[in-house]
Amino acid sequence: MGLVQSAVNKGFISDNEAIKISESCYFTEKEVHILANIFRKLNIKYNIDSKMFCEALHIENPEIGEIIYKIVDSDGSGKLNFIEFVKGLSCFHPDAPFKQKVKMCFKAYDSDGSGMVSKDEILKVIKISLKNNNLIDFEEAKVDLLANQLVKEYSKNSCGELSYDEFYKMVSNAPGVIESFDLDLSALFK
Repeated sequence: MGLVQSAVNKGFISDNEAIKISESCYFTEKEVHILANIFRKLNIKYNIDSKMFCEALHIENPEIGEIIYKIVDSDGSGKLNFIEFVKGLSCFHPDAPFKQKVKMCFKAYDSDGSGMVSKDEILKVIKISLKNNNLIDFEEAKVDLLANQLVKEYSKNSCGELSYDEFYKMVSNAPGVIESFDLDLSALFK
């Protein structure tokens, strides 16, 4: 890795690098600079771990934060460099296409990486989402029933799992499925 790329990965960027990065994501050049400042303030060894990630983004549910972190950590190293940080957060940008958000969400639900989302995986994410939510009180039986209904309705072959296309259709008709993974990035740029 060259010296310039190493500096960029650590959040030290020039105006030209900010422009280049902004062209590959949904953030403006100014927002990329702000993210670079946030990144530099957060990291100790030029990599951000999941705890720092959740703190920076004000993610109150640590389990949801961990799931999002794993998705954003594109190389699976357990540490985010600046480019992963920006490109990962770009998926949550209001201008990011719905399809990109669904793709990210599919990865979140597909915790075993099988390329399919099972009823148990849906159940797990719903339970995690509800854990710190004082506004919604679901009994476990109702959550299980909801997961069963979603899989039954959208699984074409009744195998108890959803392909990406089936998941996409489900999310298109039931957008609440991805709301757990909505991040309000606006607070970062104030």
